[in-house]
Formats: sequence, C-alpha cells, structure tokens
Amino acid sequence: MRLEWIEDILAVAETGSLIRAAERRNLTQSAFSRRIRMIEDQLGTELFDRSRKPVELHPAAREQCGEMQDLAVRLRRLAAALGDAARTHVVIASQHAITTAVAPALVQRIAASRDIGIRLRSANRDECYTQLLTRQADIMLFYATERLPLPMEPGFVELHRMGADSLIPVFAAARLDELEAALARDELPVVAYPDEVFFGRVLRDDIRPRLAGLTLRPKAETSLTLAALQLAATGAAVAWVPETLAREEVRSGRLADLGPRLGAQPLQLMATRLRAAHSPDAGAVWRAITAG
Repeated sequence: MRLEWIEDILAVAETGSLIRAAERRNLTQSAFSRRIRMIEDQLGTELFDRSRKPVELHPAAREQCGEMQDLAVRLRRLAAALGDAARTHVVIASQHAITTAVAPALVQRIAASRDIGIRLRSANRDECYTQLLTRQADIMLFYATERLPLPMEPGFVELHRMGADSLIPVFAAARLDELEAALARDELPVVAYPDEVFFGRVLRDDIRPRLAGLTLRPKAETSLTLAALQLAATGAAVAWVPETLAREEVRSGRLADLGPRLGAQPLQLMATRLRAAHSPDAGAVWRAITAG
C-alpha cells in the first residue's frame, strides 16, 4: 500500500465526493476516478460503492479509515527519515525495447552530469502507464504512433517528444534465400506479438493491412522485442522491431532490413510525467530529458 493511494482514499472519505477529492489531490475528476480504479485493481478489491450518489466507501473500507490515517502519518515520517538518510532514486518506467536500446545512453548522460540515482523499471506500455498513474514511477518513456497515441487527460500530464524511431522488419541475412522461397509462395513467416500489447496492435492495425497479398505464418509469439530480434537473427521468421534495437545487427550484416520491401512503421519516442509536485531530483531528470 503506497502513501499516495492512502491519501487518495482518505480524500474521498473526508470530502464525501470524488469531485472535491480530485480538487484536493490536484487532478481532474476523470483522471482521479481512473486512478482510484487502478488502486482497486492493484489491491484486488472494490473500495467504493458506486451505486450511491455521491460515491461512498464500502463499510469494510470505511472501518479502516482511522488505521489508514495513522498509517499515512507513520509513512510520511518514515519517508522523511529515509530521505535524510538515504540517496533518492528517480524511477523511470520504460517500455521494454526503450529500456534496451535508448535508456542506457540517457541514464549515462544524466549520471555524467548529476549525482542522481535512477531506477529503471521495464514493462509493456500499459503497465508503465499504470506505474505512472499510481506514482510508482516519476517518469515514463514510451512509443506512440499517429493511430495509437497514449490516451491521456488534457492537463493531467506533461508530454515531451524525445525523437523518432521506426518499427522495421528484419531477418537473418544469411538465410534470405529461404525467405525468398516463402515469398514466392506468397507466404511470410513472422514473429507475432500478442494483440493486447502495443507492438501487437501496431502489427495488426498498421502493418498487416499493407501485406494483404501475403499469407502471414506466425512461427512464434512473444511480447518482448529483444526475443523477437533473436528469433529473426536465427532465421526463424521475420520480426518487426524498433530500428534503434536492430541497428548494430543490421550494420554488422547479421540482419537484413526488409523495410524497403515489406514496409516500416514510424514511431514517436515520448516521455511523460504527471502534472504534480516532484522531488528536486525527479525535476532535474525531467529537465535533462526535455533538454534533449
């Protein structure tokens, strides 16, 4: 249980209204309601009776308000003590591919100029966003496309476009003859991503429609782009991966970039954080990111 979660729950209990609680927590009503839903999902239980107007805490949760108030006081004191005694870490939630290909250079650049500890948490895009909304992360790094931006409340977050990338199809250069034989049969062996992850939706909605003349033959499925890259390198199938992740393998000649033939998908490399109070270290990291 995080201090911010306790304070969100108590804000509703003390104000008797999601609207007034959102104002107290400096969030829009819809953003605050979404965060309450995420807290309930994380705890695995429903805290509020939404059949009532205004929304009320369930009796079992209301009985714990005194305990939560005491716990919030103790957690604030503990956080202050630990802040004085230990080095602060800025938590960055990052999509898996960004963690591997982009984040290391970013962290090295920040560490070279500032004495700040950074903790990288790698996850899929939706999980990263949950970490940001529940304040388990200070900053989020993610990919977006024109068709698939990250849905956010206006005024709720700050957004910064760090640069551009591209989702490119790659395959083992030494086994291109085998791929050509499959293409001659109008077949394309591919590494698939699950539809529920970001790259799965990009593959389904943006890339597959361009390959209408080919029958796609999924040979493997993974949610990890690094695993997809390795499957392509073995010649198992064609994989669409971020260009930044495949760059060295393509330059070395181990992988062939099939973008000119099969099509690539432009990606936007983005950073975001909540519009809320931030620690000095988190503010310094954000300024380093937005300074480019």
